[in-house]
Parts: sequence; structure tokens; C-alpha cells
Amino acid sequence: MRRSLTISAEPKIQAASFKFSEMFPNLVQAFSTRKGGFSEGPFRGLNLGLHSGDDKACVQKNRSLFFKSLNISESRAVFPQQVHSCSVQAVSEPGTAAECDALITNTKNLFLTIQTADCFPVFLFDPVKQAAGIVHSGWRGTAQNITGRTVKLMSEIFACSPDSIFAGIGPGVQQDCYQVDQTAADFFGDEFLSADGLGHFKLDVQGAIKKQLLDAGIPLKNLEIENTCTHCAEDLYYSYRRDGDKCGRMMGVIGIRSTHS
Repeated sequence: MRRSLTISAEPKIQAASFKFSEMFPNLVQAFSTRKGGFSEGPFRGLNLGLHSGDDKACVQKNRSLFFKSLNISESRAVFPQQVHSCSVQAVSEPGTAAECDALITNTKNLFLTIQTADCFPVFLFDPVKQAAGIVHSGWRGTAQNITGRTVKLMSEIFACSPDSIFAGIGPGVQQDCYQVDQTAADFFGDEFLSADGLGHFKLDVQGAIKKQLLDAGIPLKNLEIENTCTHCAEDLYYSYRRDGDKCGRMMGVIGIRSTHS
């Protein structure tokens, strides 16, 4: 799934995409790793989070490198102000989307983004209606079924049929490395929990997202999952649970190119 990208003499970076994106030449879909880039110290690598505490000049250089590797313009990207909500916005212009954690569009040459560092990026594409969506789903968003809400809004606004949608769940913190307390556990069914001491559990957020996609009508054959654990793969991914405040961010991107561009 992963691919390495080198832009002339600039640092070699590593990004990844799902197999379904290869089926549609006008689809741009990728998620970054921390490989390559200009950041140093605890943020070393391709940190794409402007508000992570890293040097902003390094982050901007990293962003330029990442978008260049995808052959898209950062000026055509949408950046949500992520707040761990269940809010989904339909967008048609680049820029900032206030206080939401999922975006949908059917506008060509508009590229939806989210940033993660343990939470899961979810990518959605309907090749019939030419619509795309992206979701930032941590435990709070998953508890509120933000992914299911995003599929539903794509159906309502763009007349997407869920059985036509392709979906991918990107990397995040896996169950063995994700302890939660009773308050968080109460939002999830027993199939996503394993006991981990008095009043604590290991939570399978990715498994819950998978169920939400299937419950929303996405066919299993249209679903891909990257199950690498961000907490464990320190050389490949940033992890807030592992690194705390000195933590970079990965970025997921999805968008539809105009066939004339």
C-alpha cells in the first residue's frame, strides 16, 4: 500500500494510498507518514501540523513537499478545525472549515484534509456521483457515529448510494495500545472492549468504525483497512498517546480532479 515519493533533491517522503484509489484516475487519495521531511527533534520527519508546537517554517516546508508529491495545490485544500465532534460539513471552496471533524464535497479540484496522531482517518469516494468525504474519528467522534453521519449526509446531499461508496480506514492507535476508562467504554458495545484492570478497558476504535461503515450500507468488498498501530510504529507514525505534547501530525487527503485539469 505504501509508496515512496522523491521530489528532485528534496527529502524522500513516504505516503500511502488505498488500492481503490488506483481504480479511478481522477481520484487523489493519500495519507502521510512521518518519513522524510524537514522537522527535527521530537517532531522529526514530515510533521504536517501547524499547531503542534513545531517550527512553523519547517511544517510549511513539509506541507509544500507533501502536496507537491501529490501534484495538487495547497491553495485548493480544505482544513477543518477539528474539535472531536460529530459535525460534518459539505464544502465547495478551499480554506478553513470551522469546528467540524468531517468534510464532504462533489466539487472538482477541491481537496479535503484531516490531521491525525492516533485518531483514525476515514476516506470515502462514490465514483457514480463523483463525491468524496473524509473523517477524523477518535473515540469521541466514533462514539457519536461521525462516520455513519458522513455517509448519510453524502446520501442526502449528493444522492450517493452507500453500496456504490468505496471506503478506507487509515492507521491509528490499535486496541492493544489504547486504554480507556469506564466513561469512554460506556459508549461502546462489549465486542469492542477488553478488560484492562479495575474500571479500565482496551478499546477497538477501528473495529467500531468498520461496523459503522457496514451498518451505513458500505459493502465489505468496498472497504479497506490499514491496521498498523500508530503507537507502536514510532519510525512511521506520530502518536499523541506515545509522545504527548511533542507530537507531530499526519495528514489525510482526498479529492477529485477535473478530467480537464
